[in-house]
Amino acid sequence: MDIDLKALWQRERARREALWTLERLRPGSEEANPLLAVLSDIDQQDQNSPIGEACSLTIDQLRELVPETPFQGSDGYPFVIVLDQHIPQPWRMRFEAASAGSTRLHEGSYASDWRRFLRLWVREMEHHAAHRKGGFHD
Repeated sequence: MDIDLKALWQRERARREALWTLERLRPGSEEANPLLAVLSDIDQQDQNSPIGEACSLTIDQLRELVPETPFQGSDGYPFVIVLDQHIPQPWRMRFEAASAGSTRLHEGSYASDWRRFLRLWVREMEHHAAHRKGGFHD
């Protein structure tokens, strides 16, 4: 499957920006309506033109699928990472968009950052759903 990484990056950055802004608003707020429209459009794009083979995986399935890899730093300090190639698209791009600016290794990201991303994704989707119930309609 050929993946249009530019289109995926643009989609995930737009999703991320909307979710970060939505996070500061209370469900039912009129200010949320334009953000919910953006997210609704992105959801529609995800359904009509999915990018990546793992677009329908759940967070629990991702936890099971993506292994954590022990790694030893150049200073000998051991830690755990997730290798980039183990995170399927579009989740790798979602993680990268959410983690922009975070410290990482060339081989991958800290496993704790991956686990945090998965936890926060669940909360963001719950908050998004609360906003949808709070007044926005497609």
